[in-house]
Amino acid sequence: MRKVALKIISSHKIYAPIKIEDLQEKRIVPNMMIRRRLTRNAKIMLYLSDKCGFKDGKVVYGSCYSEIQESVKITNAILEKSSISPTSFQNSVYNSAPSYFSLINKDKDEIITISSGLYSARDALKTAALQALVSGQRVLCVATECLNIQNIQEVNTCTKFLESGAAVVLELDNDSTNAIDIDDEGDEGVINSVQDLVKVVNMHQRGISTIFIEL
Repeated sequence: MRKVALKIISSHKIYAPIKIEDLQEKRIVPNMMIRRRLTRNAKIMLYLSDKCGFKDGKVVYGSCYSEIQESVKITNAILEKSSISPTSFQNSVYNSAPSYFSLINKDKDEIITISSGLYSARDALKTAALQALVSGQRVLCVATECLNIQNIQEVNTCTKFLESGAAVVLELDNDSTNAIDIDDEGDEGVINSVQDLVKVVNMHQRGISTIFIEL
């Protein structure tokens, strides 16, 4: 398999046991009507992209469970025979978070959404690498999970953090002299569908600026 050398331009990660506080959505999304419609995944993605200084360009978004919170709201409404929220119905698709990013930042470039179960971050990185290789442009690669739903503790065996996210901005590096493979130094308790991006963020924080990604 071919390996692609990618330069890490910026990176950030965030997670919390229950709910991430202070996502700065009032600053990032000053329009109150849009802000009120945001899902938790969208808020986290917007926060991460802001921290990475990325507002315009190609985006690859990965998530295993995506908008499970909105899907639960719809399911509960059906069970209770009550009206389904149009906002929940609109937000219950996998590309809600990157779509809000595109809308708020007026980004007209390509967006790709990846869902590969617990390998979502890994496959998002592979897709971002391919995007950077083909386009020669910088790519935002981000993965988020928001699992704070009713009775989640009764079935949760995969994470200590119900909300988590990580993001990196990558670009093709034609000089692979200093590139190294992604290591296994992630953060304990973070769900696997975000963990591969967390590993890249950790490498960047340790001063590693170029990585290999196998396509």
